[in-house]
Amino acid sequence: MTIFNHSSEALSRMTVGWIVSIFLLLSGSSALIYQVLWVRLLSLSIGSTSISISTVLAAFFLGLGLGSYFAGHILQRFKNAFKIYLFVEIGIALSALSLLPILLDLDYYLSILPITEAGLGLKFFVVMLLLLIPTFLIGTTFPILVAVAILNKDGIGNRLAHFYAFNTLGAVTGALLSGFVLIPYFGLDGTLYIAASINAFIVFAGLLIYRRIISSSSPLFTSSAITEKDDKFNIKALIVLFVTGFVAMATEVGWMKFLIVYTGNTIYGFSLILSMFLVGIALGSYALKLRVFSSIEAKKMLFFGLILLSVMLLAARVGLGVFSDIYEQLNTLEVDAFVYRWSKYLVMFLLLLPATALFGALFPVALKLYSADSQVFYSHVGKAYAINIIAGVFGSVIAGFWIIPYFSTDVLLSAGALVILFSSLLFVNDIKSKNIFYIWSSFTIIFVFISTYLPHIDYRSMINIVVQRDTKHASAHVKSTIHYLKEGQTGIIGILSYDNYPCIKRLFNNGMNESWVDICDADNLLLNEFLLGEIPLLLNPLAKKAFVVGYGGGTTVKALAMNELERIDVVELDSAVLDAMRTLYDNKLPTDEDKRVHVTINDARNTLLMSDNTYDVIVSQPSHPWLSGASNVMNRDFFEIVKSRLSPNGINAQWVPLFKIDVATFKSIIKAYTDTFEYVISFVDISTRDFIMFGSNQPIVFDYERIQKQMQVPQIKRVLQPHNIENSYDLIRHFALSREELVAISASAISATDKNVLAETFNSRFYDIQGNSFDTVGFLKSNFSHDMSSYLKN
Repeated sequence: MTIFNHSSEALSRMTVGWIVSIFLLLSGSSALIYQVLWVRLLSLSIGSTSISISTVLAAFFLGLGLGSYFAGHILQRFKNAFKIYLFVEIGIALSALSLLPILLDLDYYLSILPITEAGLGLKFFVVMLLLLIPTFLIGTTFPILVAVAILNKDGIGNRLAHFYAFNTLGAVTGALLSGFVLIPYFGLDGTLYIAASINAFIVFAGLLIYRRIISSSSPLFTSSAITEKDDKFNIKALIVLFVTGFVAMATEVGWMKFLIVYTGNTIYGFSLILSMFLVGIALGSYALKLRVFSSIEAKKMLFFGLILLSVMLLAARVGLGVFSDIYEQLNTLEVDAFVYRWSKYLVMFLLLLPATALFGALFPVALKLYSADSQVFYSHVGKAYAINIIAGVFGSVIAGFWIIPYFSTDVLLSAGALVILFSSLLFVNDIKSKNIFYIWSSFTIIFVFISTYLPHIDYRSMINIVVQRDTKHASAHVKSTIHYLKEGQTGIIGILSYDNYPCIKRLFNNGMNESWVDICDADNLLLNEFLLGEIPLLLNPLAKKAFVVGYGGGTTVKALAMNELERIDVVELDSAVLDAMRTLYDNKLPTDEDKRVHVTINDARNTLLMSDNTYDVIVSQPSHPWLSGASNVMNRDFFEIVKSRLSPNGINAQWVPLFKIDVATFKSIIKAYTDTFEYVISFVDISTRDFIMFGSNQPIVFDYERIQKQMQVPQIKRVLQPHNIENSYDLIRHFALSREELVAISASAISATDKNVLAETFNSRFYDIQGNSFDTVGFLKSNFSHDMSSYLKN
């Protein structure tokens, strides 16, 4: 006798329903933990641009859709839905665990393929193959559990809404936990183990109650019920499922693109916006259980629901259009930082709630109508669910790859609302009212009025608010002017200047400063970016080939080009950065005429791994280490990649901006760097809060005479003189710490790695570390010794 034997001790139908609800909540929670986790894991190899994220999400949802579609076939083949479900949960855990080592080193595996470049199409294909098994299995869970609980058509609508709400509520829990608790405290690998443990717990609990579930659900497992051929379904409902799935995902991409400017492109921002979307869906689904909706005929509910949804989508666009004004008012509140931050998030949530709730309410209504005449309702749930999910795949891809890049987020949101409005016409002839066409026309007029005359998304005002927030102390009364703005793949890229310094043009991403250039004085260059390119050549005068991570304002590339290098390879993640810089130089880059400079658009990790080249100089200059893309090049795993691509005497230059970074995270980056490179020297500019480390595989020697001679090159001298650096002794004033001192001050820290994501998640851990603070400059000063003796030439 096995544990799968039947027993006569049955559970009530209500009890089974609640057990299924709990399993759906747990299953939804683990599914979203996997989703957030895989998006973050795959950013290491696929990248962290909006197109890269859309690619990963498309592959994820494609697997879900396929699983949902074939769930009915699996039920027909194996009959016992609950047993199938338990095996599915086992399969999810095992397949996810087996993927972890592959996903952590996927960029390496891509590099050993017999190809010269891993394009987006190849990456999508690889990601889809890797995620296919676990996402396929996740996709089967909802329709299979529905088959366990719903044995007939009685109260289908209410029960579907109930189960869908619980599944979505679990997804909300998983999204929030993964972004705010699990990944920050347990790392990427630990988070995956926790998600797999949830799957294991479901299986364990299921085995304990298996025989009682089977006894209470015996009608489900008769072959006649499952294999009965029933092709009756409502084509109009099918179209609604497709359209709402398409628009919901496209809209989510657009909302995320907009709101990430305020939340930051971090694991927190991604999880938070995803949770807002899912909470609305869960509330909408659960609200459908209210008696007021039970007597409304499904077609009438869909007709008016779709019209209302179109208006609410437009209202959300209008709300986002005035969000900068709301945000500005919130900035004036004198409240606790926690209250201020979450009041901002609450406003975001309330703006999106009506539309997301309607998405959640319409799904179970359309699902019920889709197979209202079916005698085996649950056999159609999987296919209907699959249609909705796969439509979402198309929506996310078209939004991320086409509408946003070539039009705008505003166009995307308006077009989505319009598609929803016209889909309501499907039910005009089903509504028994002479005035139905006039009702639809009235709503259309309202729609046109809102779309035309009420506020649209205005990135300029939004960026201005963010700029004022981040520079409120330095430039509180100085007006800024935005000269260029474009929706790029990593954020909103632009050029601005302040009226008191009109010649200084600042490159920004989502309102945060990336670099600046002086269009009136070509020799006025940002010191830290110039030293990033110049010091490696002072330390390694025989260098011939250089590699730069990030074009930015072009200062580091310019510094390298002042020297006798043979080739300078530059990789920039976002083409919009180059487009922005071209607007300052007659539609060309200042380095375009230098044949040694080769600029490509790609991810730095992937570019280095896909190339067999070694370099004498590799410069990495991520502006904001707490953001997803930058944190990927601010840890030991990336430093190891860099080390493997350095020539024997090669020098790596690593910039660590000290603003908005805490001491504990700073030490973790230092430890990662010193764990990688045997020879390290560091410099700092206290006034600008910039810290630079230089690492090598060979001893680093500071040759006063040779460096002094190199610094007298006219181009270099003109740049350094305004910064009071006229000789090698002046340069020494910026010396910070030796490798031995860096090792000592970071001895207690945990080395930053791909797994622990320390640079990106410091906000969660900041208060848990005794003595931690944001006074990184003070921390450095307290450890200064100014002893360069170990680097001096004998």
